[in-house]
Amino acid sequence: MTNIKNKILKYKNYFENKSTISLNKLSKYEKNIYNSILYSFSTGGKRIRPFIIFFFGTFFKIDKKTLFSIGFSAELTHTYSLIHDDLPSMDNDDFRRGFPTIHKKFNEATAILCGDALQVIAFNNIVNSNYINENKKLSLISLLCDCSGLDGLISGQSLDINMKKNSNIKDIDNMHDLKTGALFKFCFVSLGIIKNFKKPKLNILEKISYDFGKIFQITDDLLDFEGDFLKVGKSVRKDTSKSNIVYKIGKKLSLIKISKYKKSIIDDLVKIGFKQKEIIEIKSFIDFVSSRDN
Repeated sequence: MTNIKNKILKYKNYFENKSTISLNKLSKYEKNIYNSILYSFSTGGKRIRPFIIFFFGTFFKIDKKTLFSIGFSAELTHTYSLIHDDLPSMDNDDFRRGFPTIHKKFNEATAILCGDALQVIAFNNIVNSNYINENKKLSLISLLCDCSGLDGLISGQSLDINMKKNSNIKDIDNMHDLKTGALFKFCFVSLGIIKNFKKPKLNILEKISYDFGKIFQITDDLLDFEGDFLKVGKSVRKDTSKSNIVYKIGKKLSLIKISKYKKSIIDDLVKIGFKQKEIIEIKSFIDFVSSRDN
């Protein structure tokens, strides 16, 4: 576990440096939005999505600069979704990662515009990347549209807002697939697009992404259930009246579900052709994600 933690930290430092250089290029634009964009990235974060792209992309022997280009767009999209998720009209959170949310640090209008800007920048980053093959850009843009639009984040957020405490497990799983799993789908499937994988392998990557998304989301729900604000960095125990799966089925069954999804991912990694040594390293990463305290 220590090895994977060090690898994540090393990549996180690399990502912060590279993304800062990219974001500084926006300084010529309107200062309030520019400052809110810088602030949205300055509060840190685990950078799990770009790390997934780097981590698995390394196994696929994809160039590091290409991986950063894709990972940066994934994190821009994720950050935009968090900003809008925190808005008073959505989850109404005052803190994110231990810092005031954008609408608290600036104001609600700035938060909306900041999120809008990050989403546009995410697409523009793919279009103008010098490290993504021109023949792959349209497919990646189409994939990001699916994952962040009506087939993904937006519908997932809408379902989350309207979900009730008594919603059934199937509806909750569907919401998790759209709100959380869809952006992980971009992270995994984008690599298959770069590597010219055929449909069967792309389908396996997609299945892995949704299983990983469920692991990630159930762990998030566990953190709301038993987490510590000082570690989580945002309000906890807010989901007692919402469709939090842990409150619905309990901690024990939630952990069983995580184990089931882990096994499914390992089985699918074998189907793709990962070696046993690589699978052990990937399992260490998944264990890290499912045991995190923030």
